[in-house]
Amino acid sequence: MRRLPFAYFLLCCLAAAMLFRAPALYAQRNTMRLEFEADPSKNTIIGTFMRDGIQYCSLTDLLQALDINASESEEKQKLQFTVGSYSVKAARGNAFLVVNDQQRQSIYQLPLGVVYASGSYFVPLKSFIHFFNNIHQPSLRFNGTYVLVATAPAAPQYDITSVLFEPKSNGMLIRIPTPRPLKDLESWLRNDGWFYVTIPDARADTDAVDRTKPAGMVKKVVAIQSPMSVQLTFKLSGTISSTELIQNPVTKDIVITIRTKGGEDRMVERKRREDLRAGLDLQRDRWDLDVIVIDPGHGGKDWGAIGVSGVREKDITLGIGLKLGKLIKKGLSGVRVVYTRSDDRFIELDRRGQIANEADGKLFVSIHCNSLKRKPNPTRGFEVYLLRPGRTEEAIAIAERENAVIEMEEGYEKRYQQLTEENFILVTMAQSAHVKASEAFADITQREMESRTGLSNRGVRQAGFYVLVGAAMPNVLVEAAYLSNREDERYLKSDSGQQKIAESLYRAIKTYKEEYEKLLLEGREIGEKR
Repeated sequence: MRRLPFAYFLLCCLAAAMLFRAPALYAQRNTMRLEFEADPSKNTIIGTFMRDGIQYCSLTDLLQALDINASESEEKQKLQFTVGSYSVKAARGNAFLVVNDQQRQSIYQLPLGVVYASGSYFVPLKSFIHFFNNIHQPSLRFNGTYVLVATAPAAPQYDITSVLFEPKSNGMLIRIPTPRPLKDLESWLRNDGWFYVTIPDARADTDAVDRTKPAGMVKKVVAIQSPMSVQLTFKLSGTISSTELIQNPVTKDIVITIRTKGGEDRMVERKRREDLRAGLDLQRDRWDLDVIVIDPGHGGKDWGAIGVSGVREKDITLGIGLKLGKLIKKGLSGVRVVYTRSDDRFIELDRRGQIANEADGKLFVSIHCNSLKRKPNPTRGFEVYLLRPGRTEEAIAIAERENAVIEMEEGYEKRYQQLTEENFILVTMAQSAHVKASEAFADITQREMESRTGLSNRGVRQAGFYVLVGAAMPNVLVEAAYLSNREDERYLKSDSGQQKIAESLYRAIKTYKEEYEKLLLEGREIGEKR
């Protein structure tokens, strides 16, 4: 019998060893089963790994298994996919998902950033499923071993099972997780410190909510279930200055903001009193209204809204802004005018606030023109906006149109990633020192524009304009009129119309300055009672 070479014998032994080891090696691979409850023939596996105690899954694999189209931009290092009316962007290293639908843009925050490895995008599994089930059916469920594509969405027994508290230096953030959108939310604060939140057509696990441990200024929590609604009652301590109630459109969480006159405000007040005692002359010099920042909206590659006849918003706002600056220089001695732009150039939204702060601005006026999608449109008139979360769908839509310019900015997703809807509330809380002054100037502005321009007065409103976020001073945004209305457009593009708007704003600044400096002489703030 022919003897086999020794090398061939070793090779066969190695192959046999690898064959017997193959199942063990396969079991150690970073994979997880994805099972389809309605059609087991589609069952597959998806990539997965653990990082910092959090389970990640391959978003690339998951989308492919669910037949969801996705496109990757290697240049921008992000993955974009569409589910129904929602477009979602996930960027490498970024913990924020950017969600766009036909009406608005939202941000959803993951616990850790998106990871790119082995040609796939990986996301934290549990938090992504929580987000994904809000926009996709059938829903996904994770049992700790595999992911199930369910035939029908899980129907929770309760809408509300917990209340979470996040104490802040100047208030409290209360978060109420919910699995679905809840409408017609109402709240009111009694003088004795009881704060009531009514949620129609909802069910609460009242025992679980009642067991919630109070925190910070919240001393007690009581949940009452009625046939038609849930009432959550909070016993609060301290002096409450204001409250806000919203529902996050992506996570569905109800978010309540309670503002108090906190430590930061007390420090400002104490410093103000010390300055007054040190000498009113020194105080007047320090707080003198000597720098006005004029912000003509849009510019350069950002045309802004386009009018019925093709007029560009960026040209109108620059015309009004330059006319306003000339009036201030001529009529207000000792006041310096600073423009965020004085010609047709593109300036990032956050840079506009930086320009104002670097100039030590005392008042920030951002000038814009309004517009609606349908043109021509009968809606017309001017509006004056304060920086606060929007109260109406119309105000939110206007703010989102103006904020959309950030997508023209390089690296905008990273630069604006902290401006989630909830973080935005905290930003406005940080500007509490300027709220009264901004409100006073907004009121004066609407009165002057109504009396001098002949435009319809649509009032003072509030919305989340990014351009106002960074301006650490009293600030307003003026939507001068509607380019989508033929009559308003004619007014806006005419030299005489721009001049009247500029004169109205000048008169508002002059009146505000006079009232401001009179109160400063008396050692009081705008809005402070005698």
